[in-house]
Amino acid sequence: MSRRPEIGNVQLYPDRTLRKLDRNGYVLKFFCPIVCKRIRRNCGTRDRREARKIQRECQERLLNGDYQSSDGAITAAHVVQRATPPETAAAFSEKVTGPTWQECYDRYVEHHRSRRRERSVDDTISRLGIAEAILEGYVSSNNLQGGMLMQNIVTLDAIEYLQNRLLSGELGRFAERSPNTVNSVVRVVMAFLRFCFTRKWVAAMPHVEKLECDDVMKGRPITEDEFQRMLDSTESVVGTSSAVSWKFSLQILWGSAFRIGDLMDFSWKDPRHIHPVWGRSRNDHPTLAIPSSQKNGKTQEIPMLPELAELLQSIPEGNRTGWVANPEPVEFVCTGAEESFRPCSADLRQLSKEFRTSAIAAACGVSAAAVRKWHERDACSDQRKLLPEIPVKVVERIRRNADRSPGERLRKSSERLTKERVGRVISRIGEEAGIEVQVEDHRLTKRQKFASAHDIRRGVAQRLINHGVSAETLKVIMRHKNFATTERHYGAIRSAQKAAAEIATKLSSTQNSAFVGGLMGGHGRSAELSAEEASLLKSLLSKL
Repeated sequence: MSRRPEIGNVQLYPDRTLRKLDRNGYVLKFFCPIVCKRIRRNCGTRDRREARKIQRECQERLLNGDYQSSDGAITAAHVVQRATPPETAAAFSEKVTGPTWQECYDRYVEHHRSRRRERSVDDTISRLGIAEAILEGYVSSNNLQGGMLMQNIVTLDAIEYLQNRLLSGELGRFAERSPNTVNSVVRVVMAFLRFCFTRKWVAAMPHVEKLECDDVMKGRPITEDEFQRMLDSTESVVGTSSAVSWKFSLQILWGSAFRIGDLMDFSWKDPRHIHPVWGRSRNDHPTLAIPSSQKNGKTQEIPMLPELAELLQSIPEGNRTGWVANPEPVEFVCTGAEESFRPCSADLRQLSKEFRTSAIAAACGVSAAAVRKWHERDACSDQRKLLPEIPVKVVERIRRNADRSPGERLRKSSERLTKERVGRVISRIGEEAGIEVQVEDHRLTKRQKFASAHDIRRGVAQRLINHGVSAETLKVIMRHKNFATTERHYGAIRSAQKAAAEIATKLSSTQNSAFVGGLMGGHGRSAELSAEEASLLKSLLSKL
C-alpha cells in the first residue's frame, strides 16, 4: 500500500550551495493538493538563504490553505506575478498527463554524471539547454496544453521545428548554423528521447531524418609559410610582453599535432597530465605519454616529432617545471559601442533581482549572452518574470560605477588562461595573418573562417603525409579512436598526393624518354617506322 501524501512536506533541491553547473537554481518538491500529485516548482533564485525562506513560506501556505485559494502560488509575491487566471483543477488534471521535460532532464543528467566524463556531460547540458529554449517557443506558439510535457515534445513536428530554428541561427553566435552543427545538437536531443523511451516515459519515438551535409573538414591544413605568418602576426594581437609565450605555444602545436586542450594539459613531469618521456638510452627515441583523460579515453604513448623534441630540449633543465605551455594574459583595449559598459558586481547583483536579462543587456549596450556570462561569474539569478526596462537614472548611476568601458587598456588578470580563451586568441592571430581556411558560401551554409589551433593540427597531418608517413602511423600521432576518422579526413589527401606523384613520375619519364623508330633510345626523337620497316621488324620478332 502506497504511503499517503503529506501536505506541507516541502523539500528543497539541491540542499546545498549551488555549483556553476546547476543551471536551474533551487527547486521545491512537494505534493500539490490541486493536481493531486507530487510536483516541482522553481524558486527563481540562486541564493540558498532566500530559497529556504521561500520553502518555509510555501509550507505555511500549503497548511493554512492560501496555496489552494491562490491556485498554486508558492509565495505571496507569486500571486501578484500571475498575469492570467489558472484553469480549474478538473480541467488541469485532465490535460496534464505524463512527465515533464524538466523531470526527465534531471534524471538523465543524474544518470550520466556517474557514467560519462565531466566534459561530455557539460556538452550535453549545453545542447539540451539550447533545445529546451527553442522547444519552449514551439509549445508556446502552438498553445499546447500542459506546457513542456514530454508528450508534447516527442513528435516529428517538434523535432523538425527544432531543426529549422537551429538552422536559422536561433540562440547562436552567428546568423545561421551549418547542417553539421544542427545534426550534432539534434543527435544529443534524440539520445535524451531514447533514454526516456527505454524507461517508458514516452510512448513512441519519432523518425527524424538527418540534414544533408558535406563530409569535409570545417577548415583546411595550413602550410609552413602560413604558420610563419601567424608567428609574425602574434605580437600585434597579444602585445609585446606576451608575444614570446604565445609564439612558444604555437610552435608546440606545430611540432606535436596537439588539440588546444592537449596544449593546456602539457606538463613537464606530472604523470597525471601529458608529459614527455625521454629515451633511457641513446638508441631510444623520445615519446609523449598521454593519460586516459584525453578525448579518446585511452592511455597511450606516442612518438614525439623531431621538431617538438628539439624545441623542448632548447629549454634549460632548471626551467622544466610546471606547465610546458603557459601563454601569458593578453593586453587589449576594451572595444564595443561607445555606450556599452559592464556594471560592477554589486550593481549587477541588484539589477538581476529587479530586471530581466534583456533589460540589463539593453541598458549596458551588450548582448543578452554577455549578461548571462556576467551572471555566471557573479552567481546572480537570471529570472524571467521581472521588470522589462531599467529607468534612465539607474542606468546613469551604474555607468559611473562600471568596471569596464570602451577605450580602456586592460590586461586579463586570471592566473592561467582557459583553453577556450587560448583558442579564441589563436583564431584572432590567424585572422590578423589573413589566413582564410574556409570561404563564405551561403549555398552550403558556410561562414568565413580563419586559421585556428585545429587548422595547425591539420597542417601537421598534411606535412606528415607529404613526407610519406603511413596512415597507420598518422592515426597513432593524431590519436584518433578509430582508423575511419583518419581515413575520412586524411585518406583523400593521401590518395591525391599518391596520384599526383604517379602522374608527375609518368609525365616526367615520358618527356625525358626518346623513341628511335618506336624503341627506347637516345635523347632525340626520330621519325616513325615506314610500312616496310615495320613489317621487317615483325618478322624478325616472330623468329626470336
